[in-house]
Amino acid sequence: MGGSYRVRLDQVDPVAGLGPEDGWVGMTVQFLVDRAGAGSQHMVFGRARFAPGGSEHQWHRHPGAEEFALIVRGEGIVLDGDDEIPVTAGDVVFHPKGAWHGFRNTSATEEAEMIWGWGGAASKAEAGYELRHPSGER
Repeated sequence: MGGSYRVRLDQVDPVAGLGPEDGWVGMTVQFLVDRAGAGSQHMVFGRARFAPGGSEHQWHRHPGAEEFALIVRGEGIVLDGDDEIPVTAGDVVFHPKGAWHGFRNTSATEEAEMIWGWGGAASKAEAGYELRHPSGER
């Protein structure tokens, strides 16, 4: 046996406990490949869906992981440092370790979907997670 891991999107439950108090507003997140599910040692591969009408993953950073995201469906704004960058399906973004970032669905009628990954960490705990203060303090 080669030790490979296979899973279907519809077989993975959304991650529990990710709520607005921690910057996860109106979104559903699945960890498709990580240490807990697949035995990954150095990465997480996931899917996020953002409901229409202003759902977002607020400004945050991961001191222990780089992050990439592919916008699969819909449109939105990538929060990058202090900038806001419009994106649509087909765009790919990359955030270095420790960079402030996030995403906001700008469509009032269409769900946005992204496939994302962390490099250098195989769990949320290893990646670290720091929410940017509402006042913009760091």
